[in-house]
This record gives sequence, C-alpha cells and structure tokens, in this order.
Amino acid sequence: MPYRGLERYTPERNFGCRISDRYTYKGWKLLVLENELLRVEVLPEKGSDIWSFLYKPFDIDFMWRTPQGLCDRALYVPTISPPEGNFMDFYEGGWQEIAPSGGEGCTYKNAVYGHHGEVWNLPWECVIERDEPEEVAARLTCRLFKSPLVIEKRLTLREGEPILHIDEKITNYSEESFDFMWGHHPSFGAPFLNANCVIDIRARKIAVHSFPEDQNRRFERGQVFDWPTMITRWGETVDGSRIPPPECKGSDELCFLDLEEGWYAITDTVRKVGFALEWDLSIFPYVWFWQVFGGGAGWPWYGRTYNCALEPWSSYPQFGLTRVIEEGTQKTLAPGQSITTHLKAIAHSGASRVAKVQQGRVIPA
Repeated sequence: MPYRGLERYTPERNFGCRISDRYTYKGWKLLVLENELLRVEVLPEKGSDIWSFLYKPFDIDFMWRTPQGLCDRALYVPTISPPEGNFMDFYEGGWQEIAPSGGEGCTYKNAVYGHHGEVWNLPWECVIERDEPEEVAARLTCRLFKSPLVIEKRLTLREGEPILHIDEKITNYSEESFDFMWGHHPSFGAPFLNANCVIDIRARKIAVHSFPEDQNRRFERGQVFDWPTMITRWGETVDGSRIPPPECKGSDELCFLDLEEGWYAITDTVRKVGFALEWDLSIFPYVWFWQVFGGGAGWPWYGRTYNCALEPWSSYPQFGLTRVIEEGTQKTLAPGQSITTHLKAIAHSGASRVAKVQQGRVIPA
C-alpha cells in the first residue's frame, strides 16, 4: 500500500508513543493509542467506546467484556426490544460515554430517549492531532441526533505515563436552554476483577437503587449507608469496599453520595495492581455503582457474568433525565453555552490500598 489518498504512506513507529486509526475489528474502525505502559483501543464509530485499556507490565485489560461481546458491524441492526431501547442488545462492555439521559428511558422536549440516551449509539468524528514519540493525541467529536448538543473530546497519551488524559467540552448549539445528564460508564470484569479487589473512594454515603423485582439484590431500595459499612436485606453487615466472590450471586444498583474528592481506585490487593480514575467533581459529583456479582438472572446475563461499573455522573438518581429534573440534579446549558471538564484514567501498581489520587499520581494508603 504505497499511497493513502494523495499522501505518501508512512510506516508506523515501533518505539515511543504510537497512534493509529488504520485498524479495524469486526468491521468497526479502531483508534489505538499506545506507549510503553498502556494500549488503549477506542471505537470511534460506536459511541467512542473504550473497548480495551491494557496495562502492559501486568498484561491486564481492566475492561469487562459481555458474553455477546462486540457484534459484527454488518449485524448491527435493530432487534425486538422493550421500550427502553437497544442499549443492552449491543452492549459489548468496556467504557461508554453517556448523554443526554442516563439510566431509564424518558421523553424530554418531545424527544424519546431509550436506556442511557443516544451518545453510546452514535459515530464520532476522529482526527489524529499529534503523533510524536513523546506524545500522541486524537480529537473526537459527536453531534447528537435528538439533542442540540455537541461533545468534543481529546484523548492523550504521553511517554512514560500510565495515564489516559481525557479533556472534554459539551456545547448547546440551539436557541433554547437544554437540560441534560452526562456520565462515564467504565465496567470491570474478570480476570482482573476478583474477591481480592477493593474500592477506595472519598464518599461519605452510598444509596441503594436496586430494583425490587430483582430477587438477587443484596440491598433494599431506599437504604442509605455510611460508606463503607452496609447491611444486606438479610441483616448481614458487610464492608462495601470489598468485592465479593461470584458465589455471592448479588445484583445491585447503588450510588455514592457526598463525595469529598473526585477520584476512585479499584485494586487487586494480592497482585497490587489496579485502575484509578480522577475527574472534575464540579461536573461529575456522583458515582453510580452497578454490580452483577454472578446474580444477574434472566436476560441479558442469565447468571453468567461477574462485573461491576464505577461511573462518574453529573446527576442523581439513575432513572432518566425527567426524573433527575424533578430532583434538581440536572445540568443546564444556556443557548450557545459550553462547559469543559477533564478525566484521567490511570493504571497503577505497588499498592494494595489507595489514599488519594492527585494530578494523575496514585498515592498508596
């Protein structure tokens, strides 16, 4: 392949930071950012999902995969689904960005949104902005279909850092004020996730939103606990910071409240390796905690999965934009207004518990 369009083809580097959008998997374009410590794979044509976050020194990919995995793009067609929409039909795991609604479907300004809104299902434009041995970066842009919003995101990897830098801006391109929810949905699974894992987060409270019809819920909806001590619906006191084994057969929806700082770490205390996320608490003041520890009965999990997600969110509770507006926790953009934010996704090692994450540095407890 001597030429690419009118540009001469240049072989990719085999040293330093690297970036490429020339790969495909199952018909989907892959954006790959890589340095000596991390390999990050992104699906620009499917919501800009982070499909893989591989920490090379331990050969650990922190991202969970669903049983169905990533569907072939040729088979990416609507199926018969409930009114909530098709999110679960095409959910491959990994890390989604979610807007302008999260959780249950709803109707807002005459637009009907399914489960987790619309960004997860939209293609993002992708432009490689920097490609040097010391740093690589790509800019991704999503123009929402049902909403007058545009999200711009810059992903950056730097030499010698186990950190993916995420810088974002969301803009209201309309003549009306627009309410919205905004969240990030990274999910973790085995083999990284196991009963040796712990969660460190500076939250005072954790609230339960588990569905009453879920017979495998460990906690009752409406309960609020002082983190990390929690009481199951059978009266057992548990340390919520410790991930239980698959044998617990639990399935719950929780939310961290009263966060003091914008970070968390999930760490394997035996291998002393983990994933940390740091973010702007003014934009994402809540963390939703979805857990399916072998207890997801019926569709879509059928008891097959052992996974959890720790999700920084703008809003609370987890029941869609209209419910969030009732609670007064929505974000609002005036006509033409933008807000910016940032996150840092970090692979760390050498610590069994984390005391703090600050400016990309993981400080052991």
